[in-house]
Amino acid sequence: MRTCLALALAIGALGVALRLTMPVAPVDEPFRDVVRFYRSLERP
Repeated sequence: MRTCLALALAIGALGVALRLTMPVAPVDEPFRDVVRFYRSLERP
């Protein structure tokens, strides 16, 4: 049980560290167009 908890905490800490250190690209306009298109298909 302790090993599982320690592994879960290590994975969480690694995820937070990666999120803080790696640059995140902003969403560009062509991607937003694709999302809008697929959302328009969902509506009846």
